[in-house]
Amino acid sequence: MNSLLILLLVVITTCNVYVLSAPAEDFDYEFSKVQTMAEVRAEIKETGKPGVVFVTQPWCGACKGLKGSVNADAEIKSLFENWVVVHAAGDELSAEWHADGEKDGYIPRVYFLTPDGDFAKVEAPNPQYAYFFPSAGAVKEGMRKVQDILGVGGGGGGGEL
Repeated sequence: MNSLLILLLVVITTCNVYVLSAPAEDFDYEFSKVQTMAEVRAEIKETGKPGVVFVTQPWCGACKGLKGSVNADAEIKSLFENWVVVHAAGDELSAEWHADGEKDGYIPRVYFLTPDGDFAKVEAPNPQYAYFFPSAGAVKEGMRKVQDILGVGGGGGGGEL
């Protein structure tokens, strides 16, 4: 009986160590290789596509939730095909990526850029956090708003960027 109890404790401890040390979930999409603001703007202008930039940190629980939501959503990956899609992760890139004149101190942040490389004005689900799009659904809605304003992807165009 004692041997069985010891074996059970060893198995539970081993499982806990594995789960706690398992790598954080990351996006399973092939992002653009560029990451700095200048590089991203240059690629966007070169391709003529709008951009979407995910700013995350590897330790961030909300970031992991966003990544999992995007990974599970086939529709957003289809939308990505017509966008320059960037993942800016880590302290240095997180510090660089802010909307013009802003200092956004939270993560994850999602920025939408026009084909001219300018930040698009897309209202986030919570107006107190202008660039917090917590799920694939919220990101898709933001992407569709940009497409609508630009007059692509079935939108009528004419809105304000």
